[in-house]
Amino acid sequence: MGTTLGQVPEYELKSVYLFDFAKFVEWPQGTFSNVDTPFLIGVLGDDPFGTLLEDAVRDKSVDGHVIRLKRFDHFDGTQSASLRRCQILFIAYSEKGRLKEILLALKGASVLTVSEIEGFPLLGGMILFDLDGDRVTLGINPRAARMANLTVNSKLLHVAKIYQSE
Repeated sequence: MGTTLGQVPEYELKSVYLFDFAKFVEWPQGTFSNVDTPFLIGVLGDDPFGTLLEDAVRDKSVDGHVIRLKRFDHFDGTQSASLRRCQILFIAYSEKGRLKEILLALKGASVLTVSEIEGFPLLGGMILFDLDGDRVTLGINPRAARMANLTVNSKLLHVAKIYQSE
């Protein structure tokens, strides 16, 4: 369960994981208004990826939808509609103090939430990046994903620690 960091920098590996999640999660029919609608990966808060995320998704697509990145400096409540348009949203550690508000703003939206904030899946987040020594591990809250009408492939669930939120 997890991938050893070894020669791969932590955020380079996490960038690849963010792209890979798109292969193991199914969004509801009607998520994309047309074939030209991009697949959006958002980063909310202090971006730990730098250019690594761009490198990971360059020239890639998901089911024919080109991948676009969108960055949000911090959560202030006014960008809820923009956040809800993302298919994947990485919530940076800098947003820890606003996490409950962010998850509430996303309630009912089919947005795969990912973070490295401790306890994230227990608070209603979907995927946690965790470190176990020199290994990046995953924690998943399948109930939170189901509530967002997302279907997580059993292959992804198999390699993750499973959490249940209240």
